[in-house]
Amino acid sequence: MSKLNKDSTGFAVLLVLISTLGFSFYPILGKVVFVGGASLSTVLFLRFTIAALIFWAIIISREGFPRLPLKTWLVLWGMGGVGYSMMAGLYISSVLFIPASLAALLLYAYPVIVTVLAVLTKQEKFSIYKLIGLILSTFGLVLVLGLAFNGINYVGVMLALGAAFVYAIYILIGNKVLETTTPLVSTTIISTSAALTYGVIGLPIGGLTWNLSWGTWMGIGGIILFSTIIGMLTFFQGIKRIGATSASIISMTEPVMTVVLAVLIFNEHLTLMQTVGGIFVVIGGILAVLSPAPKIIQQLNSSTN
Repeated sequence: MSKLNKDSTGFAVLLVLISTLGFSFYPILGKVVFVGGASLSTVLFLRFTIAALIFWAIIISREGFPRLPLKTWLVLWGMGGVGYSMMAGLYISSVLFIPASLAALLLYAYPVIVTVLAVLTKQEKFSIYKLIGLILSTFGLVLVLGLAFNGINYVGVMLALGAAFVYAIYILIGNKVLETTTPLVSTTIISTSAALTYGVIGLPIGGLTWNLSWGTWMGIGGIILFSTIIGMLTFFQGIKRIGATSASIISMTEPVMTVVLAVLIFNEHLTLMQTVGGIFVVIGGILAVLSPAPKIIQQLNSSTN
C-alpha cells in the first residue's frame, strides 16, 4: 500500500472516529438538557430542523435539488417522520430513567436485531458469523441487565431496547432505498421529515420551551452540532474513503465512548459484569457486520444516528 493510500485510510478512520465521538455525546447531552428543563419536542425539533436546513444548503449548492422517484420520496419521508424520529425520541428519553452508559449499550443490540429480522424475512442467508454474533450479543445483554434485573429501571430499559428495535426495522426498510440515492440526500430528507413530525405533532403536545439557561441551550447546541451535523458529515466522508462496512465496524466503538464520557462527566459506573456484557454486545454486532453477506448491515450507520 502506498504512503498516499495509507494516509487516506488513516484520515478516513479519523473521520469515522470523530463521527462516532459526536454520536456518543447524544445521550450524555440529553441528560444535561433534560435536567435543565428542555422538553423532548424542543430538543428534537431544533435538532432536526437546523440540521435539515444545513444539509439542504450543502446539497443544493453542490448538485441542485435532488430528483428522486415519488416512491423513494415517500419511503424516505416515512423513514424520517415515523422511524427515525421515533428511534431518536425513545433513545434520548431512556436516559431519563437509566444511566447514559447503559442506554448506549442497549441501543447497540440493533445490529443483531437487524440480522435476525433479515434472516427471518429472507433478505439474508444464515451463517456461522450471525449465529455466533447472536449468541454473544444475547449473552452480553443478559450480563448488562443482570439475571435478576436488580436495581434497573424497566421503563428506561424498554425505551432503549425499543429504540434498538425501531432502528433495526428502519434499517431493513431503508436498505433498498439507500441503494438508489446518496447517504447525504437520504439523511437530508429523513431529517426534514423528522423535523416536521416534531413540529406538527411534538410541539403541540410537548410545547416549545424557550426559558432555559445558557448551559441548557449550549447542550442543545451540542446535540445539533456534534451529534447531528458533524457526526453525519464526517461519517459520510469516511464511508466514501473506506466503505460502509469498515466505517460501521469502527463506529461500534460508540457505546464504549459513551460509557467513558458518562464515567468522566456523571461519575456513572457499570459493574464488572455489565462491562463484560457490553463487550460481548459490541463483539456480537461486529461479527454480524463481518458476515459474508453484509448488504443490510453495511447501511446500518450510513444515514443517521
